[in-house]
Amino acid sequence: MRDTTEMTKKEFAVFCLMALLSGFMIGIGGTASLLANATLGAWGKLIGAMLFSLGIYAIVTYGMKLFTGMVADIPKMGVHNLWRLPLCFIGNMLGVAIVAVLVYHSALRPVVVPQGQSVIAAKLALDSWGLKSFCSAILCGWLITLSVWASKYAPKKNLSASIEVLFPVVVFAFCGFDHSVANMLYFYFYGEVSLRVVGYILASVAGNIVGGVLLPLVVLLKEKAKAEREAMQSGTDTEPRA
Repeated sequence: MRDTTEMTKKEFAVFCLMALLSGFMIGIGGTASLLANATLGAWGKLIGAMLFSLGIYAIVTYGMKLFTGMVADIPKMGVHNLWRLPLCFIGNMLGVAIVAVLVYHSALRPVVVPQGQSVIAAKLALDSWGLKSFCSAILCGWLITLSVWASKYAPKKNLSASIEVLFPVVVFAFCGFDHSVANMLYFYFYGEVSLRVVGYILASVAGNIVGGVLLPLVVLLKEKAKAEREAMQSGTDTEPRA
């Protein structure tokens, strides 16, 4: 990963715009999911999960910057580049906010906004909601990493990258696991700013980070073990024979 001092003003601007557009796509996917849940009855949850996956698919395809996707880079990111994570999250929040405002002033408002409010109201009404958010977000973070890494690993196994990107997203959306960026759409509709809301957001952010770095850490350990093995074999091969 390039050092922060090498990022030009134009690259910085592109990074911010890509984070904004990523949040915009999550907002669109979240809106479609809410609409499906509100209007399609028993099939609404499944169809809504499938529609939500459009956001992640576009993000991976066009290289947009999503906080929960960047989390997978933490093990190799370096401390000097960690500033990108909060900046990306802020950009994602603004992108989602733009969609929330547009939906609020559109014909979808009577259906989508109450549905979004009910989602968050139900989550906040649970006992130990902070712990539940954290645990749910860990599972979401794990699945998001599987999704965003699909374009890198699926072709090596002769698998469809598209299916590998979409399937984990459909699973986490169907299960209702907490995605810290997607949750922002519901919070915007909910319209409450309180310590409870902030705590829920922070719990989901922390959970997404924990779940998102699990696989990258294991892969990093695997790569180091392989490098050590190769170094040992190379040393053995070069030893003079008696």
